Amino acid sequence: MRKSLLASVLGLVLTLAFTTTALAAPSDQTISVYFSQVNFSSILGGQISGNASVSGDISDAGLSGLRGTVNFPLRDSKLSIDPTGTIAFQSEQLNVQWNRSYCNQFGCFYEYGFSTFERQLGAGPVEIRLGQLRGTGTLSLATNAKCVASCPPPGAYWYAPTGFVNLNGAVIGNSDAGSLGMYGPAPTIQ
Repeated sequence: MRKSLLASVLGLVLTLAFTTTALAAPSDQTISVYFSQVNFSSILGGQISGNASVSGDISDAGLSGLRGTVNFPLRDSKLSIDPTGTIAFQSEQLNVQWNRSYCNQFGCFYEYGFSTFERQLGAGPVEIRLGQLRGTGTLSLATNAKCVASCPPPGAYWYAPTGFVNLNGAVIGNSDAGSLGMYGPAPTIQ
């Protein structure tokens, strides 16, 4: 009886331990995006350019939204970018060729090989709020590719795709409307 009770309690404890691990909250990461070029073209005529910095969270469910500020020449404006669907990041693996030439006491040699690089990609529809303007657009992001297998040896030359961030959309407000284009380097995910 005592052994049966002890076995039941031990089984319950192990079940709770595994259930707690399985139900743990998804891991969240922070994403920071710098748009080096922000262009707003008004339907009333004229264009204004600046830059923007936004940040947000990424979980297993995808990108939650980005908040920050656009720096225009005459005034700064609040910026929010919220997915209207799910923007989940997908992993992409790339085969990248590397080349290397070197010389030693036996002569000069040329060699090449292939390495596996990986990057994260995401894209989807978003709702945009820029100051008093509101609209919709498409956001695309990609991180810089990093080597994950058979990395190039020291002194080798190779090219792996660099990351980017693009947002294109249309916005409208009480006194203005137009198109918005935002571009920048790879986002930082931590």
